[in-house]
Amino acid sequence: MRALVVSIWVFINLVFFGMCGYMYLLWSQYWMFIERQTGTTTSTYDQQIYYYNRGFLPNDSNKTHNETKLRIKHSLKDNVTVTLIKNSKPRFPNLQGREFELDTKKYICFKNDSFKNCSSKSLEFKEKILKELRRVLEDEGNVLKISAENPYNVQYKGTKGNFYDKTPKEIMCELKKIQVKTLKRGDVDRGPHNLGDFLPKRGLFENRKFNSCAIVASAGALKDSNLGKNIDAHDLVLRFNHAPTKGFEPDVGRKTTIRVLNSQVVTRKEFNFLESDIYKNVTIVAWDPSNYKATLDEWLEKPEFNLFPTYIEYKKRNVKARFFLINPQSLWELWDFLQDNSPSRLRRNPLSSGFLGLGILLPLCNFIDVFEYVPSTRVTKRCHYYDPEDNPACTFGVWHPLAAEKLLTYYINTIDDRTVFQDGYVRISGFKNVKC
Repeated sequence: MRALVVSIWVFINLVFFGMCGYMYLLWSQYWMFIERQTGTTTSTYDQQIYYYNRGFLPNDSNKTHNETKLRIKHSLKDNVTVTLIKNSKPRFPNLQGREFELDTKKYICFKNDSFKNCSSKSLEFKEKILKELRRVLEDEGNVLKISAENPYNVQYKGTKGNFYDKTPKEIMCELKKIQVKTLKRGDVDRGPHNLGDFLPKRGLFENRKFNSCAIVASAGALKDSNLGKNIDAHDLVLRFNHAPTKGFEPDVGRKTTIRVLNSQVVTRKEFNFLESDIYKNVTIVAWDPSNYKATLDEWLEKPEFNLFPTYIEYKKRNVKARFFLINPQSLWELWDFLQDNSPSRLRRNPLSSGFLGLGILLPLCNFIDVFEYVPSTRVTKRCHYYDPEDNPACTFGVWHPLAAEKLLTYYINTIDDRTVFQDGYVRISGFKNVKC
């Protein structure tokens, strides 16, 4: 009799939970139907973040959703189809509500704070920011969320792990196996527009080493940071895209050694790449993503944004210019590394320029200080220090897998938490210091 009662109880529970799951799926499909019916309306918020992360000027209001479709078409093989979900509501809500505060000064240490009080503030902020980054990472990896978006046809075959299960040294040894390569003359047999004739004979800073290097993010938290002198004290300073120094010297410094650009900055007229002084008298490193499994020849034939004519014109005008192109296969090797060490499924898009910059400098520098990449107590809704636009997703990521990048970067950091969260930079040892 007892067995019968237990069996009936189990059956009733199975039916109940099955019905709940079924109703949830119906609710999910309903929202997808609504989105298909209202597909002509795009989310301004999502578009802003999309274009921020891809290098567009923040106030470019004439970009259309068709351009997003065109972008996806460029990065897919002809026989691959993709469903683009526009203005989409989450199919399954995030049950962990956002508790993280932006633009608050309560965690900032002031001159009259005792060492103990400052340490307490730093610890509390650390716990909150890491919790938020982990929440975002877990939320992005939710298999019940929209999973059709795969514009680069990523077919990951590795085994997802967790960097917390490894020591920082083990992580660095894995990262050391990856070489972020720039294209050299011998890598390309002439190529489109005779590209091979214009490529450098040597790789980026081949046979050169630096002691101290700085990577300067473009984060809004750099505004009023007074980090300029600290940044300029480094032997090499790397910046991104069109982030200016003029007028912001107290916060971001004056020196620029390398400027890492995505292909849109090189190709789009509004960035005035061929004429603007911001791209002159510095080493330029440009990147353009390929399909996940594309060969170098396939990418050369069909880049996402055709930067080759502009590259050649720049080299013609500036014969001695140091202008390098990243081998796009290196981008996906870095992505694989991050996915190998992330328990959650990553966004199937290339990593951010920030993590790429770290990959570029690790073989060259004794140590790298990365400014306002891992958020400090100055974290703000402001996307960039040079523009007043607000957008919190610039910190946590909408297109790039920023949460995973920042969690791992903090894990391999070697400097104290007060410096990370109050001063605003992490320090990563260069490969020369890693004995594997």
